[in-house]
Order: sequence, then C-alpha cells, then structure tokens
Amino acid sequence: MRSRFKFNRLPGLLRNRFFIVALVFMVWILFFDDNSLTGWVRTLGEYYENKSQQRYYKEQIRQTEKSLRELQSNKDSLEKFARENYFFHKEDEDVFIIAPGPSDPADRVPYR
Repeated sequence: MRSRFKFNRLPGLLRNRFFIVALVFMVWILFFDDNSLTGWVRTLGEYYENKSQQRYYKEQIRQTEKSLRELQSNKDSLEKFARENYFFHKEDEDVFIIAPGPSDPADRVPYR
C-alpha cells in the first residue's frame, strides 16, 4: 500500500501557515517585486557610480575654467596654448601668421 505523506513529520515552524505566508512574502519582496531588494542594491550602486563621475566632471570643469581664465589674461600662455594645440605642421614646413592691422586709422601707413 502507498504510504501517505504525513503532515506531522514536518517541524512545527514549517507547519505554521503564518510562517509560510511570511516566508513567501519575504521571497517575493526580495526578488520578484518591482521595488525588490536586488533592484534597490543595483540602483544604489549606480547612484554612487554617478556621484563619483559627477565629482570627476566638476573637477574637470574647474580645471578648464582655470585654464580659460589664464588664457584670457596672459598673452604668452595663449600663444603657448595655440602653438601646442593648433599648429599641425611638419617640422620642415614654414608657417606664416597673418595678424590684423592696427584698428586706429592714424597708425596706418597712407598710400601715395
């Protein structure tokens, strides 16, 4: 004859309906719900990663603004910056820079 599963063989805690419902509820909340614990931990990790990127970019903005102020105030640093970053010429090549003439008409040489 078939032996039937006896409900009495389980420990008392597993026979308690409230414990089973609470256990199912906890599993559902931890893993399957839209606001699950795993999703919350993943979102928290992304948040801290974004905060570190935000600090990095703020520091880069400060450095760029400092360089911009220096370039606007110091003509020598502007020339150095232009020479290092914008002259893409070969070593044996001549580069001619044409500067605008004086803005005051009295400084111009009259044509005769």
